[in-house]
Amino acid sequence: MIRDIGQSRVLFLDTGPLVRLLQMHPDFYPAVSGVLDMVYEKNIQVLVSSVTLFEISRRAFENGEGVLARQYREFFEHSKNVKVCPVDAEISVKAAELYAASQKTNHKISEAESLRLATAFVNGADCILTECANFRDATDALVVTLDEL
Repeated sequence: MIRDIGQSRVLFLDTGPLVRLLQMHPDFYPAVSGVLDMVYEKNIQVLVSSVTLFEISRRAFENGEGVLARQYREFFEHSKNVKVCPVDAEISVKAAELYAASQKTNHKISEAESLRLATAFVNGADCILTECANFRDATDALVVTLDEL
């Protein structure tokens, strides 16, 4: 699967993999770190939703680590290959469409997941690294889950 990610031009990095990286999760840290090393080596564009920045910053603030939350923002804003994508009107409407469609199936996604997936869709991601296997049913982009790394 890492080879598949390496063939992408635009990788959407979802919240779950970032959280596992920041937690230095023993099962996932090496895999996510390896993906990021390859991304920089191959100069692959990485997209992150502003929803993801909110989610990880919220956790930092809840733990009394406001400085860390600001460091996350600086990392995303100043990293060469990383682009934080804001949620705009187009993403909001696409997220509503994805959310409504998923509610009619057994592959439901949450509101936050629909916003993140719509961000990937609207910004042209051809690969998504996530923990949410249900993304596969809502997009034609290659979806790689952490369990597959």
